[in-house]
Amino acid sequence: MHNLHDIPVIYLKDKQVFRREEGVLRLLGNPVDQAKRLKTEGYQLIHIVDLDALEGLSRNMDVYDKLTYFINVQVESAPEEGLVKKLLTFRCRVVLPLPGPDLSGIREKNLLVARGVSRSDSAEDFHDVILEQADAETVKHFQKAGKRVIVKKADFEKLDEKSRALVWGVIFPL
Repeated sequence: MHNLHDIPVIYLKDKQVFRREEGVLRLLGNPVDQAKRLKTEGYQLIHIVDLDALEGLSRNMDVYDKLTYFINVQVESAPEEGLVKKLLTFRCRVVLPLPGPDLSGIREKNLLVARGVSRSDSAEDFHDVILEQADAETVKHFQKAGKRVIVKKADFEKLDEKSRALVWGVIFPL
């Protein structure tokens, strides 16, 4: 059984799911089937890099409509208001780059995740942050600011025990 903080990364394109292996995308198949498999393995949250949504395309929305009935997902998307709002209607956690778009009209701030965050960034409109090259001071800084801190597995392994205890989630390649 995996803890909530273990967050596998998958890639979505044209309604198919992939994993990245040595820089190359390898087809895994149907996203719903793969998500059900991950759920069975004990994962509660999946990080999806939606290659279509990053280009501003909303072609995978029906996939999210199905996935969010049985598993939590956070989706990397282009910072386009219409796309973000569509993802939020399905209760997807939406992962956006910093500096982010104008989020003043978004009420579901608890579903917003900032990615590529460094200590000098302000992530006040975001509930969670994915740190870029996490270190102990940056983890502590954002945790003190009330953010749930997510780090990449390679960075997590470099943190000391005290800093690891402050991390909410660890993203790792599938």
